[in-house]
Amino acid sequence: MVGKFLKFFGQLLKTSISNEYSLRLNFWIEVIFMAINNSFWVVTWLILFNKFGSVNGWGSEHIVLMMGITMATFGIYSFCFSGTADWLAGYIDRGELDTFILQPKNILLNVAASKCSPSAFGDFLSGLLFIGFSGLLSLSSLPIILLTLVAGCLVFLSMAIFVGTLAFWFKGVEGWGTQIFHLFLNLTMQPGSIYTGVVKTVLLFAVPAGIIAFLPIELVMNPTAWGLVKMVAIPLVFFAASVWFFYRGLRRYESGNNFGIRG
Repeated sequence: MVGKFLKFFGQLLKTSISNEYSLRLNFWIEVIFMAINNSFWVVTWLILFNKFGSVNGWGSEHIVLMMGITMATFGIYSFCFSGTADWLAGYIDRGELDTFILQPKNILLNVAASKCSPSAFGDFLSGLLFIGFSGLLSLSSLPIILLTLVAGCLVFLSMAIFVGTLAFWFKGVEGWGTQIFHLFLNLTMQPGSIYTGVVKTVLLFAVPAGIIAFLPIELVMNPTAWGLVKMVAIPLVFFAASVWFFYRGLRRYESGNNFGIRG
């Protein structure tokens, strides 16, 4: 069962990458410019931290690691599952889910892996680079960081599914839903140490940007069993809830009688 699932996912990903890589020059231009854009983000934070010092115990090395994790996890998500945040709501609004529904495969996986973002490769590469440059990568922190990459990708995917699925109930989600997703992304790109009290709790358990923004850094600084439990359990619960929400909304879907062939 798992083998068939992974094989199907691999085929979808291969098709999406082939479609995007057909224009090789454009592909690499997007990759390079995204890496440059990410570098400006990190440089900006470094300038601020060097001027004002630490923020609630976080130094420049922590912000570099956090940004690296955010970029790498978002890169994995966008490279593998760009069909959710950027396309799911549009498919629903225009009645274009027919092509996916008629295939004898998992509908949600089929939609999620239907698109690949070339710039995401730039996110991933620059993210790995900044993780290494942070000075906090070691044999002891490596397992935590790898776990974070998987957990963070799952959180981004879940949030994208939640936002896209709103199109089953509301019109125009393709536009304002993207803004909601980008707002969530921005929450993961702020120094996690600025979040305290109720806000920190909300960003961990209700809108789990904290899985990316501050929990990884806390685990690198002070690994605890409870922290690892949160890192594993929260993304899994959030993902399960997003999948349930999608299939609940699918009951309301109105076909647009669009029967195309993906290739």
